[in-house]
Amino acid sequence: MRVGEGGGADRRTATGAAGRGRGGRASVDRGRWFPERRGYAEDTRRYVQKLLDEGRIEELRSAALTGTAPARARLAELYAEQGRIEELRALAGTGNARLALLLTGTLADTTAGQDDLEAAVAVLKVRLEILEKDALDQLIELLRAQDLVEEAIAFLQARPEDSDYAGWHLLVHLLLVQGRIEDARTMAGDSRRPYARTLVTGVLAEQGRIEEMRALAAPYPLVAHALVGQGRVDEAIALLQERVDADEEYAHGYLIDLLVSQGRADQALSALEAKSHNPYDVTSTGPLDVARLLDEQGRAEEAIRILRTRGPAPRQLAALLAGQGRTDEAVKVLDRAMADVKHSSVVEELAEVQADLLIEHGRIDELRARAETGHRVYAVRLAAHLGEPDPLTGWAVPSH
Repeated sequence: MRVGEGGGADRRTATGAAGRGRGGRASVDRGRWFPERRGYAEDTRRYVQKLLDEGRIEELRSAALTGTAPARARLAELYAEQGRIEELRALAGTGNARLALLLTGTLADTTAGQDDLEAAVAVLKVRLEILEKDALDQLIELLRAQDLVEEAIAFLQARPEDSDYAGWHLLVHLLLVQGRIEDARTMAGDSRRPYARTLVTGVLAEQGRIEEMRALAAPYPLVAHALVGQGRVDEAIALLQERVDADEEYAHGYLIDLLVSQGRADQALSALEAKSHNPYDVTSTGPLDVARLLDEQGRAEEAIRILRTRGPAPRQLAALLAGQGRTDEAVKVLDRAMADVKHSSVVEELAEVQADLLIEHGRIDELRARAETGHRVYAVRLAAHLGEPDPLTGWAVPSH
């Protein structure tokens, strides 16, 4: 069948700020104070897989309906496996009509019956709409095997108004597969789709086509990312440094992120300190990221200096100090932070951190004194440590 033919479409984490070991081991348990920064997509994928593995289908359905893209794809696959065509049809929706017709024509010879075809089309359409690379690769291979790539391009170009982002995304890839770079550039300027330039440059970035990206004036962070993907890290750093020197908004943060991700502590520290500290910039994670890297490389004192001068990050600073045996300073850091903050929930978290710090370092009498006059968290944590009931409720307190 040819293209377009066919039928329808724990707020508290681990214990203990560990002391520094030999061999440059970090003085702070990274899992506690400096958690791994997996991307949002990876965290979401793991969460969705966990729901599937545990059979929590209602939660999976809720996640799909509220916009969690991987949940939508996995739910579509589940509906197809169970033959729940009506629910699958509703999940796939009626958008991207042109793409649905393309898929119907392409998959017709690979499925046994109409229901199987409709299910296969719906699942692949959902996966393409959330830009799953495996789904894109699968479709391109099918089109190549049937010698339908050029026909698919013509089909998608004929009625661009019937395609949504996924259809345009596929079209860009097909044009590049065929070496039609000029057509892709023309598409980037299509005023009918305001996201066209971003889409085309994004695909070029995926494929590492640096010069084509530059010719289209691709956003500099995207070019830098593509350079890193090709192992051209120094070029990416130079590009970001140029933008920092030109005082581009956000460039400084991008530069520090890249340097930290590459483990370049000296350069990251220099870049951080080259910019004057703005105490009102509460969104920047640069100081914390650089401090984490310094600590991982056995440079705790420098990490402490950064957090003291470019915080606030009282929990991390306290952990670093305690890891260096400077427990009195760690306790004072948390005291000052609790005196400064306005939100009771933050005070409670800091008090809990401080209570556990005192327990870890055997300062039970000090914790007992705080329990008598300070935040109730002290009494709760003390009771948990001693195996006693909550002093206010009389209930057993779980230990951490």
